[in-house]
Amino acid sequence: MKKVICPGEALIDFVSTDVGKSLENTNGFVKKAGGAPANVASAISKLGAEAYFAGTVGKDAFGAFIETTLKANNINTSLLFKLENHSTTLAFVSLMEDGERDFEFARDADSLLSIDMFKDKLECFDLFHFGSATAFLEGELKKTYYKLKEYAVENNKLITFDANYRENLFADKKEEFIKCSVDFIKDSFIVKLSEEEALLISGKNEVKEAAQYIVKLGCENLIITLGKKGSLVTTKKTQVLVPTKEMVMIDATGAGDAFMGAVIAQIINKPDKDIVEIVKLANLVGGITTTKIGALESIPTWEEVEKYK
Repeated sequence: MKKVICPGEALIDFVSTDVGKSLENTNGFVKKAGGAPANVASAISKLGAEAYFAGTVGKDAFGAFIETTLKANNINTSLLFKLENHSTTLAFVSLMEDGERDFEFARDADSLLSIDMFKDKLECFDLFHFGSATAFLEGELKKTYYKLKEYAVENNKLITFDANYRENLFADKKEEFIKCSVDFIKDSFIVKLSEEEALLISGKNEVKEAAQYIVKLGCENLIITLGKKGSLVTTKKTQVLVPTKEMVMIDATGAGDAFMGAVIAQIINKPDKDIVEIVKLANLVGGITTTKIGALESIPTWEEVEKYK
């Protein structure tokens, strides 16, 4: 079985139980394991490839909970490092009536992932997925991301990238976020962006124009997710809007990660499959994920996806 490495943050999502209330006004939370790379790894594992999560958590109750949850979702945790004297990163999430979210982060352990912890393990991986929401903040994780990308390029490994922009993390660092995103886009086989991210990175005002600009940066395939409208797929030769099936959305947390994991699982197992067909199924996976609360454990298997076709 081909292997995928997903480096970055694993964290605890404390999801508000008071739908429609802000974080300031909510009265309760439910604990869920999350973090974009961990979510993607879960989707990859559930959908037929071998996924490794590489990241750092605290040697605390939350870190232990994350490890247990990853293992329960068949994610390889041999590159999960539990650090003494550091706390597992936490994210507090409020849900609006339409399923959209508001985040605040309490960040610590995830910033400390060093390539020296696992650089002798890299040869076995077929695909490197870069999709950490916190990786472009200053710290050891950022250095590790660039070193991993350099290794992947030099060794002809497949690279996928998901920008995972968070306004409250990068509001005053947008130029750095754009620069880092471009650095990864140019070397990627597949890039996934939201409409907001595509417009931000390209500086354009219209999504199709933004897509054409971004593809020219160097990526082979660009997917821009457009929510209920579906996904816009752009290559150097074509541009296609791939519609999606409408779902009753409860929580959008992890939907983009589930989508990305579904794309990666198909690419790694069927490298000649048409990108539009890949996105059709990924749209379904992302949509199904929104029908449950939480991220990592809400991602469906192919058997569940079949029921929605």
